[in-house]
Amino acid sequence: MSKLQRVTVLGGGSFGTAVANMAAENGYPTLQWMRNEAQAQEINRIKENTRYMPGYHLSENHQATTDFESALSTSQLIFVSIPSKSFREVVREAKPYIQPGTIMVSTTKGIESDGFKLMSQVLREEVPHAKIGVLSGPNLAKEIALHQLTATVIASSDEEVRDLVQVALGSGY
Repeated sequence: MSKLQRVTVLGGGSFGTAVANMAAENGYPTLQWMRNEAQAQEINRIKENTRYMPGYHLSENHQATTDFESALSTSQLIFVSIPSKSFREVVREAKPYIQPGTIMVSTTKGIESDGFKLMSQVLREEVPHAKIGVLSGPNLAKEIALHQLTATVIASSDEEVRDLVQVALGSGY
């Protein structure tokens, strides 16, 4: 298993913020990419996502950015927490910065309305040089943020994907 050095989360919503902060709390430098520059600056300044996770303090290892290249080019593990309606579009924009062999994990519920595809299928189509996984509950962003006991499942045919996600997100809660 390769050593995990950086984690990236694509998406500025509640679940993306919770996942990013879990990895950051576990000691991994974590970048959370989002479209909104003002939101990214506020998160970096006050260590809180006031729009989606008010009152939830973010780790010092957590940084927000709107720059795909800085968020993706050196990351070994990328969580994609983008709503299904924008999922493919964001992955396409990100693709030029994703290195071969990078682990990409969908946290997005739902299906693509045009073609009836799962998000893992979209990842395979758009980034065939990546290793793919899917993260699922039962969990809610608020439960994770409050460190309440919850469960998360990582599914992948690749053992390295499963192992690195467990290392990045494993916790006592």
